[in-house]
Amino acid sequence: MYSDVIMKEYREVLERKKFGFSPQKIEYLLSFMERFGILVQARPIDIILPDMKDIPFYKVVMEKRLDRAYLVTGNMKHFPERPYIVTPKQLLDIMDS
Repeated sequence: MYSDVIMKEYREVLERKKFGFSPQKIEYLLSFMERFGILVQARPIDIILPDMKDIPFYKVVMEKRLDRAYLVTGNMKHFPERPYIVTPKQLLDIMDS
């Protein structure tokens, strides 16, 4: 699941050198998400996260909570530990399996 805000943020984050993704991998991941993901218009949610800027991401995943739905983040410590909250590398591993 994603929103326009999330896709913009993902592109900016995935292009950071610390992740080491090639432009091709970034396009592959974002295209995969748009093709197979669900565009969500999330409602407000009452939760406090360590980084409140992460609320849009958490709202989207909590809106649908379907099987095989993931919140993808490089900041795992900013979210509650849940099996549907994964890193970009973990999502690529899931996609390739």
